[in-house]
Order: sequence, then C-alpha cells, then structure tokens
Amino acid sequence: MMMEQHENVFGTKKPLIGCLHMAALPGSYYADPTMTYRDQIRRLKEDAKILMGEGFDACVFANEGDRPYLSQVGPETVASYVRIAAEVAVDLTIPYGCGVLIDPIATLAVAKAIDAKFVRTYVTGTYNGLFGWQTFNPGEIFRYQKQIGAENVRVYTYFEPHAGTGMDTRPVENQIDGALLNLPIAGVLMGGPRAGLPPQATALGRVKERFPQTPLILGSGGRVDNIKELLTIADGVIIGTSIKKEGILWNQIDPQRAAAFVKAAREAKL
Repeated sequence: MMMEQHENVFGTKKPLIGCLHMAALPGSYYADPTMTYRDQIRRLKEDAKILMGEGFDACVFANEGDRPYLSQVGPETVASYVRIAAEVAVDLTIPYGCGVLIDPIATLAVAKAIDAKFVRTYVTGTYNGLFGWQTFNPGEIFRYQKQIGAENVRVYTYFEPHAGTGMDTRPVENQIDGALLNLPIAGVLMGGPRAGLPPQATALGRVKERFPQTPLILGSGGRVDNIKELLTIADGVIIGTSIKKEGILWNQIDPQRAAAFVKAAREAKL
C-alpha cells in the first residue's frame, strides 16, 4: 500500500527529486539585502526549468541557505517562502514538495499554502549537534497536520540527524519500526552526516531489507559516481549539491551536471 501511494505521488517507482534552493531569505544571517523577491523568483524559475527540461520526476523547495538552521522559524521566513514558492509553482509541470529547514510545523503550513504533494522533514526524535538541541513531538505535529486540513500531504521523514547525534540509542531500524506502527508517515529519508554526503550503502540496504514495503528515499549525497549503486536499494533520491554549479549547495543548478546525473540515474533504474 505505501509503495503504491509513493508511486502515485511521483508517477514512478524511483523518483529523481531535484532541490529548488532559495537564496537566504530576509531575517537570516546570510540574506543579501539587495536581492528582491523578484530576484528570488527569477533564479528559482531558472532552476525549475532546468529540472523539468532534464527529466527530473519531481522537485522540492528548500531554504538551506538560511543557515545556521532553526528548528522553529519566524513568520518572516514562512511569508517569504510562500511568496516565492507559490509564484514558481505556477510554472511547474512535475510534482513538488517542500521543507522549511528543520521545522515540521512551518513545513506543513507552507505545504498546505502552496499545494505541495509531499514534505521532507523531521517528526520524531531528539538531537543535539551543530545547530543545538532539537526535539520533535509527533503527537503535536500530526495533530497540527489534521487541524489545518493537510492530511493529503505525504510526510517523508528522517530518523537520523544531519550534523548531530540522536538521543535515541536504539538501532534506526527499531525506530522506524515503531514509527510505522504509530505515525502516518509516507516513507523514510536517509542522508549522510551533512548535506552532500551519502549514507553508507550497507546502512541503506539494512533498512530496505527490513522494510521492503516502505518507501526509502536517499536524502543526500547522490552523485554520478554512486547513484547506480544507491538506486538499486533506494526508492528515489533527493538531489541538490552535486547538480549545482561548482558542486556548491548555495549556487544555482548547473544544466550539464543535472543532465549527467539524470543520465546516470536512468541507467540505474533500467
């Protein structure tokens, strides 16, 4: 059932999901005061055109430029995010989702506002690391999803932190097992220790072997040289860093890098 719903959302069993990274938004440390909303919308539409033209199956809006990250963003971030994403979404012909840093409440609110089909976020766990303490209460998060009428938004979630340590010392497979029993999640995201780095293929494989009927998306670290191996295991990939100009997350998408990645990924999916 979960795998069927996954395919229905993306139109394919192993979607290639390209990131649409906004430049740092007003209120964040690295925001450029000379960049207007029109500038933000223009650059993101350029990236979206590349993703669609090169054959990506879906895209996901993201604001990792708003570093250092917050687990609860301010209203200025939500307002800016919706303003930009809503205008870009008008031109999209592929499914799209969103993620607002590591704030699941803001993520769901934005998803509802822009008609996103899915989100990538955290909904459970306590973590400590580069960005301080983060605690996610799934009871509060999913009640909020229900309250705003966003139950149709598919929730893909991480169980391990970027740039930090999880306080739940159980094996990740045990954490996922409990979540599948109790939480209305659509699938599992697995990433590496930070953006641009992949999880170990063996770790990815253990999770997929344990939960063959649960969608498992590679959340970071996909590259031309490793995607063939990783997509034999994962049920899709979210890709950002390796398709950017000079391989830098904050830059715009490089058409040649995007095309090369799609070519390698398609070969893996055959």
